[in-house]
Amino acid sequence: MSDVAQNKEGISSGVDIEWSYSGKTMQAQALLYVILSLVLFGVAVYAKMLNNPRLPYLTAYCIVAGCFILLWVYYFTLYFYRVYTIRYRLTERHLYCYRGLFTRTSDSMELIHINDVRLVQTLFDRIFNGGVGRLVIYCPQDKTDGELVLTGIDRPREIFEKIDTLRTALRTKRSILPSGA
Repeated sequence: MSDVAQNKEGISSGVDIEWSYSGKTMQAQALLYVILSLVLFGVAVYAKMLNNPRLPYLTAYCIVAGCFILLWVYYFTLYFYRVYTIRYRLTERHLYCYRGLFTRTSDSMELIHINDVRLVQTLFDRIFNGGVGRLVIYCPQDKTDGELVLTGIDRPREIFEKIDTLRTALRTKRSILPSGA
């Protein structure tokens, strides 16, 4: 990400910041999957200890191994899908959100029409996910969806402040807000 440069009118010039979904967002989920994997391993050991003739050890082992493989395939598929297909872009007048692999969705919002920006960071995000968060952007003029949620944002406070600074500068320039507000 680059810094915002201000021109003499207070509007940033040449702002073009791009970022993507942060993989740190899924650290807590990975921890949960490690715990589930250990539980699955415990189930396999317990099945061996039971020595139940109706449930051969090999069958129990195959079921546990299949669950283990499905669990981690799901996690890594979801991880790579999010990290490599969710992109965001902030220019001096627009905010863009690109999502999707097979069906690509591009959302665009003019910064001047954004009424409010909310930063959401759960305790879980701050402790286990390395400080990531999500931004909820409200734009009642947008007829398709008055709310745009940017998920998996690394350094969300920095992005929040840049969006808010650009939005306020544009509104002040176009006299939507008084210059002292």
